[in-house]
Amino acid sequence: MTRGVIFNLAHYAVHDGPGIRTTVFLKGCPLRCVWCCSPQSQSFEPERSLTDEKVYGREVGVEELFAEVWRDAPFWRRSRGGVTLSGGEVLSQPDFAVEFLGVCRAHNVHTAIETSLFASPEVFRRVAEAADLIQFDVKAMDGALHRKLTGRDNEVILLNAVWLLQSGKDCLVRFPMVPGVNDSEEELRALGAFVEKCRKWADVEILKYHRLGVGIYGELGRSYALPDVQPPTEAELAKAKEILGGYKINVF
Repeated sequence: MTRGVIFNLAHYAVHDGPGIRTTVFLKGCPLRCVWCCSPQSQSFEPERSLTDEKVYGREVGVEELFAEVWRDAPFWRRSRGGVTLSGGEVLSQPDFAVEFLGVCRAHNVHTAIETSLFASPEVFRRVAEAADLIQFDVKAMDGALHRKLTGRDNEVILLNAVWLLQSGKDCLVRFPMVPGVNDSEEELRALGAFVEKCRKWADVEILKYHRLGVGIYGELGRSYALPDVQPPTEAELAKAKEILGGYKINVF
């Protein structure tokens, strides 16, 4: 059985897909988003906190992990929930993800993944076909801005997004809104036009920037790149929804 590296399990999660879910956070990500709220997710290796000796990351086998999450099955059944693979980046551990999702499917468990779509089309499509729902972030439409904010180009991300939106598979587009960083009117209009062109009335969720993971940077001996950025105000959120609402997409 394939083995993977995870850094957290969230039980009774209600924001990672339909119903009550168990969310598995895989460790390792090729992007370095300046607002990342989980710096302990970035390295592919286990890490130790400098403050309390806590270890972020452990190796697990597919069957071992499924046995852990299966304990939550009564909650899934009552709420029509299931299991979500998050990260880190799920697509960076594709063999483990596909095998685990396959075990879930064999037990009639609804599955979802949360991803940046940063992987080769071949890898992405193999993982996507194994999941029931794909929730993906579009962090910036402009390539230069995306490189500045994540350290990587977004060409393959947008290529994968086109395929997914046009495939008809169940998916959710998510926009992590960081005030003054990626929420210009130009960016919002580019996102709205892109999604509308690929799939009219696709669901687009605005994810509000937050600062909940800032303290973990200190635990790992790292500095946070956006010390002065605050979460969006209600007025800023309303303006973003108004702009995106001008396109044939469902915004929430």
